[in-house]
Amino acid sequence: MTSSSNQTTAEIDSIRYVTTMIIQKWSFVLLSLGTIGHILNICVLTRPALRSSPCIYYFLASAISGLIVTYTNVLLRLLQLVYNIDLFAYSLGSCKTLIYITFWAR
Repeated sequence: MTSSSNQTTAEIDSIRYVTTMIIQKWSFVLLSLGTIGHILNICVLTRPALRSSPCIYYFLASAISGLIVTYTNVLLRLLQLVYNIDLFAYSLGSCKTLIYITFWAR
């Protein structure tokens, strides 16, 4: 009875380890691709030839906002799921601040 329970515990631990590694690696891929994509958008949208259109300012604001959201959401999830650091649990002020940043950056 104890050998099967030890085997089950070992399987669960290995699944948790693999899940943690996948989340950790995928988070860095998302940060890298998100940063490259949003910075390229910002570089293209700040060209002088495009400044005559008023829509460009909205697209530029959207690219900057997307960069903020990418860093905020991915880093928060990485801290929560991989490193077991929950910034929302520390204080009411930090929870409200993070929610405010995440809500208005969209």
